[in-house]
Amino acid sequence: MAHDDMFDDENDHLDKDDRDDEPSKDRIYDFIPKGMIKRRTFEGERPGLKLRACIRCRLIMTEDQFYENGCGNCTHLQMDGDRRRTLDCTSSNFSGFLSIMDPERSWSAKYNNLINLIPGCYAISVNGTLPESINDDLLD
Repeated sequence: MAHDDMFDDENDHLDKDDRDDEPSKDRIYDFIPKGMIKRRTFEGERPGLKLRACIRCRLIMTEDQFYENGCGNCTHLQMDGDRRRTLDCTSSNFSGFLSIMDPERSWSAKYNNLINLIPGCYAISVNGTLPESINDDLLD
């Protein structure tokens, strides 16, 4: 193929057979495979996970996971099955996100003082404090 022929419309297969003159309803997003488009239920509604971080160890899980299982690091907080205690011992106001697979070998776990904890996702910082009643329970 000569250099001049490379940019001719006749040699461009995209301009010939692949073009439709009428847009089809099914081909609005023809560059995305069918079934891959996520649809929102209502405009403005965003289904959220309600992520929360443990105030004591900074482990990030969903509110339901804390309620059902408690914190994997802070079992002494006894969050499992107690919605009020779950909300008191966790915070939705956290920043940063750090995933640790092997806390004992991870340099980022050492740097963030997360060595003796379970593998998981941790917040860099958590805003909030444990209520005095829970702190008193921990001291007893």
